[in-house]
Amino acid sequence: MLRILTWSRSSLRSRSQLSPSSSFSILSSSYSTLNQGSEDNQSTAGSVFSRDPSDPPRLFVVQPRLRPATFLQAKLNEALCLANSLEEQRDGYFHSDFFDKELPPHVVVQNPSLKSAKIRADTYFGPGTVENIKCHLNALESKDGVDAVFVNTILSGVQQRNLERILGKPVLDRVGLIIEIFNAHAHTKEAKLQAELAALMYKKSRLVRVRGLDGRNTFGASGEVEVVSARGRGSGGRGFISGAGETELQLQRRRILERRNHLLSQIEEVRRTRAVQRAARKKRGGLDGRGLATVAVVGYTNAGKSTLISALSDSNLYSDARLFATLDARLKSVVLPSGRKVLLSDTVGFISDLPVQLVEAFHSTLEEVLEANLLVHVIDCTAPNHDEHRSTVLQVLQQIGVSEEKLQNMIEVWNKKKWVLVNIWMMVKMLR
Repeated sequence: MLRILTWSRSSLRSRSQLSPSSSFSILSSSYSTLNQGSEDNQSTAGSVFSRDPSDPPRLFVVQPRLRPATFLQAKLNEALCLANSLEEQRDGYFHSDFFDKELPPHVVVQNPSLKSAKIRADTYFGPGTVENIKCHLNALESKDGVDAVFVNTILSGVQQRNLERILGKPVLDRVGLIIEIFNAHAHTKEAKLQAELAALMYKKSRLVRVRGLDGRNTFGASGEVEVVSARGRGSGGRGFISGAGETELQLQRRRILERRNHLLSQIEEVRRTRAVQRAARKKRGGLDGRGLATVAVVGYTNAGKSTLISALSDSNLYSDARLFATLDARLKSVVLPSGRKVLLSDTVGFISDLPVQLVEAFHSTLEEVLEANLLVHVIDCTAPNHDEHRSTVLQVLQQIGVSEEKLQNMIEVWNKKKWVLVNIWMMVKMLR
């Protein structure tokens, strides 16, 4: 099974702390095709991983130390949860919270100093830190081996390519791993369309000619295998007998644009269907003839939105501890103490440090939030950085166009305690 080998940026400065013996496992796979030996094994826009369940590769997790000690622990916990979310949940196997548990022996976190860390434009980390990472990888390579490196931050295309070249391993950043989680958890047609659109938008921003570890030209940080250039094929532009035609970079961009337009047209059909369904619900209404009000439950990923809806609606709405387990808007009917019937809408969870383009890829699902009569914000109050989670959710809601009035009327639910703070009477009052 795949072992998550995790080091904070501060711990990478001490080679003596390396502890390769580990029993903590998840399922993942390499991000890049830089280590592929065949051009036929080319990744698609919908999946940047090449999975082999019989031989899952190993993932080395690096958490940059750029925050106070409490936030560092929270970010490290989130990094482990992100990597762990690629594994299928099994009873007694998946861990979603490492705060109250003893960390595995391979997880080393030092108390961060107050020194300011400068981010380098070429490799993100300084040369000494990169060299230490490489030393740890080499040490592990002689024992169990490492197939990919996950850096829990947003890397530029240049930073990612340079790290891959120096470390000799595929490198994925926070956004790349989240996109793969989207792909792994997308089961409905709408979710698959949106996950592929997010992957395309991510790849388009990194479509730059580079040279892979094997000396062959590749495109983008994802290491897509380069096809023969238009000139090399002897083909010119459309309608011409000869000529240079498109460059390979132009060809790849055009293909991505064509696929993007196709996905957008299909997603637009889904949006129209949703709009018709919402209109029908409003006309149909409840017994009082006032129409069905919708309450959208929003929150940071893994805050407990689906669990809350299941409790309120007395249903078995699917939920698990993995991040982004819910990618579709799901509705459940609830009768309030006032006797009025409302619909609770479960939505995709939010997370910090996501580009605007990725949020826009799920705009059709998030339309349920825009059209809702009331928002309920679920907050995991056990998280030490729950204030940051709250700010992230508010920022995304403003980004997708939620009105200020709706934000002011939003109800907060503090979850993951023996008690839950929620003013049900306020919800009843607002929906009368």
